[in-house]
Amino acid sequence: MDSVCPVLLHAHTVYIATHVSPDGDAIGSSLGLALALGALGKRCTVACADPAPPPVSGLPGAKMIVAHPPSNQDVIVVLDTGDVSRLGSLYTPESFSGRPVINIDHHLSNTRFGTINIIDAQAAAVGEMVHTLVVAMGVPLNSMIATCLLTAIVTDTIGFRTSSTTPNVLRTAAALMEAGASLTDIVQQSFESRPLPVLRVWGDVLSNFHARNGVAWATISRQLLELHGVKDDEIKGLVNILRGTQGIVVSALIMESTDGTVKVEFRSNGQVNVAAIAIALGGGGHRAASGCTMKAPLAEVEQRVLDEINKQLRP
Repeated sequence: MDSVCPVLLHAHTVYIATHVSPDGDAIGSSLGLALALGALGKRCTVACADPAPPPVSGLPGAKMIVAHPPSNQDVIVVLDTGDVSRLGSLYTPESFSGRPVINIDHHLSNTRFGTINIIDAQAAAVGEMVHTLVVAMGVPLNSMIATCLLTAIVTDTIGFRTSSTTPNVLRTAAALMEAGASLTDIVQQSFESRPLPVLRVWGDVLSNFHARNGVAWATISRQLLELHGVKDDEIKGLVNILRGTQGIVVSALIMESTDGTVKVEFRSNGQVNVAAIAIALGGGGHRAASGCTMKAPLAEVEQRVLDEINKQLRP
């Protein structure tokens, strides 16, 4: 973080952006950094092309999130984003030129689009990396910063259950708890509090998903979401349930979005590199968790996903 601190410390205004269809790490790390820089007197704009989903929509500072490209800010920071295309409507070549672009990410597939690139594929979450940056800048942690960053870490490690959960991650979590973040509340909001309509969708999907040769997959049509009044960004965690089926090494959740695209989430037991599958389909991610977005009919996407999974599984 040595190259990042001087740039941020000398800036007066900072634009912080993250990827479309944001998750807990995207929103938590963005808000945590903005609150930390705000404590230093910096004026920050936090941006995401899509709204923050529950439960992270209730994080400290979440109401400050906007959906427009940068204007005249001194510095741009992009978090948890493997490629600028994942910024959606936030990115234009013109608006990102003429000033430093700090790219902080933990995806191995990151295209290193920044003028400064801090990529750590071993980090469990970008929230972990932002904690390191906040400490390096000398910002005292408070409960609001800590809650945002701990949410980022908890959600991206699925409650400290992924292989990326290192001793350092647990030490970071302990420091954030000591600063006032409640692990109990974050876990409950992230994993144990789902609206009834979402569970109705889960029930329909789990009654009809497919499992064959170590692969579990399910499709969710737009009609099913509309039937239960559920938004596509509320379906979080279901792909992990599919992956937890006994004998399954790879799972995929294929879902139609209201914008006409199809979102695909992949999970594996770590033995299969699902990042390679996602990259082949225009996405990216980690070895055990990845995703992509495609514009094609649901049935066509399903077949292409299965073809790529089978290629990866082939001896």
